[in-house]
Amino acid sequence: MSSGTIILIIAIVVILVAAYIAGLIVRKRNDNLLDALEGRKDDLFNLPVNEEVEAVKSLHLIGQSQVSFREWNQKWVDISLNSFADIENHIFEAEAFNNSFRFISAKNAIESIESQIDLIEEDIAAIRLGLKDLKEQEVKNTGRVKHALDLFDSLQDAVRENADSYAETLPELEKQLKNIEVEFSEFVMLNSSGDPIEASEILDKTEEHMIALNQIMDRIPGLIEKVNKTLPEQLEDLESGYRKLVEQNYLFTEQNIESSFQDIRVAIRENTALIVSFDLDAAEESSKEIQEDIDRLYQVFTAEIDAHKATVKLSKTLPKFLEHIAQNTKNLLEETDRLNRSYSLAESKLSRIQQLSKRMTSVDGVIKESLEDIENPQVAYTILHERLEHALTTLKEMEEEQLVLADYLQSQEVSETNARKKANKYINQLHTLKRYMEKRNLPGIPDRFLTTFFRASDHVEALLAELDYKRVNIEIINRLLESATYDMSELEEIAYDIVQNATLTEQLLQYSNRYRSFDESVQKAFNRALSIFEKEYDYEAAFEEISFALETVEPGVTERFVRSYEKTRELIRY
Repeated sequence: MSSGTIILIIAIVVILVAAYIAGLIVRKRNDNLLDALEGRKDDLFNLPVNEEVEAVKSLHLIGQSQVSFREWNQKWVDISLNSFADIENHIFEAEAFNNSFRFISAKNAIESIESQIDLIEEDIAAIRLGLKDLKEQEVKNTGRVKHALDLFDSLQDAVRENADSYAETLPELEKQLKNIEVEFSEFVMLNSSGDPIEASEILDKTEEHMIALNQIMDRIPGLIEKVNKTLPEQLEDLESGYRKLVEQNYLFTEQNIESSFQDIRVAIRENTALIVSFDLDAAEESSKEIQEDIDRLYQVFTAEIDAHKATVKLSKTLPKFLEHIAQNTKNLLEETDRLNRSYSLAESKLSRIQQLSKRMTSVDGVIKESLEDIENPQVAYTILHERLEHALTTLKEMEEEQLVLADYLQSQEVSETNARKKANKYINQLHTLKRYMEKRNLPGIPDRFLTTFFRASDHVEALLAELDYKRVNIEIINRLLESATYDMSELEEIAYDIVQNATLTEQLLQYSNRYRSFDESVQKAFNRALSIFEKEYDYEAAFEEISFALETVEPGVTERFVRSYEKTRELIRY
């Protein structure tokens, strides 16, 4: 026998031994699993389910409770007689598969057994819980009924002790309590006869009934108080006040007040009916609307009373204010007549003064009519007060308008005086500016100065001519004065610029002599600047020409001359 064959035989033997050992291990594991499943089955079988079934059976259940019990009992009978035996057979079958080394079949059988036991375990737990609920329901009902009875007693006591607070709702409350009492009787009958589940449902409804009734009873007294006392008393007070106001000759903008009182009385009766029928939400909304109607009428009456007080107060102050405005209007008219002889007043201003006079007449009529109505009312005081308030507003507006117009009239003479003073001043300034320029001994006067000078002179002459008219037009005067003032300011500025540029040009031309002999650019600039200075009279251009040339040879020289000039510059003395 070759060595290869021997090795092959040894390998086969080793594999067979290993396979046998593995089979023994798997079989042992399966035996353990089956033992565990057997133990779970025995534990379930040994549970005191029979005793629990008998305990519930002794309650002699009926109705829905009995139906539930029968379902749980039948399920336990099926499990105890069939399911446990079926599991036992499957365990024997699995053990046979395992012992014969049919491990796949054994595995499938073990998994099936495990699933069966899981289902039985869940079913038994549900059965025990259902039996427990049936047994505890009776005990629970006994405890709940005591609490419910306590609540029922408190409701009866509340109705009995506070009968007045419930008034018209008392018959319905007693009816509801009677219905609850009937529900209790039904509960007791079902609970004592062995149907705790249905009894519990009846008790649930009874408790809900009592809770709802308790909430209703909490709301009723307040609603009854409002509908039987608060609202009627307010209505009575309102009617009484109305009668007194009518006796005092009060009139009202509100129409059909008596009808409103009747509507409120009807609404109160309807509100009572809602309360009696326990339609409390609608009753509360109705009560709110009634209160709003009463409050609205209160406001109507209060408004008239307040308006009467305010009207009487205005009646004492308005005549004096009216007299004041009338006097102001008279003064304006007189002042207008006086000034119109000397001044051409603006038509818009004259028109506004005339309008004031017309408005005065209109307001006077309104105030007089309103004052008469106070003594013998023809309309409500709120309307009278509104009229007088409008009249007061109108008078205030007129007063403001009068102040504006008075300022306008006053400004005529003031403006004329001011214009005359400035016209004379500008004449003197023109002479002074002319002398100022002549003193410079300039080759010529630039056109810019001459143009502005003659324009200013024309404006001043026109101003003086306008002031000489028999009736002075202040608007024209002010426009001419504005033009003249602008021209004089511009003319003075031009004069200063011309003299400064001319003086500086002369100084720089003289200073350039130190450079002309050897710097051709300075010589050329000197010639051009001198020509512009003497022939064109453009002193600014001449200054710029010579200044630029000198800055190239001596930077900063221009600024030095400018600073020196500003220190010694001659001011124009008016």
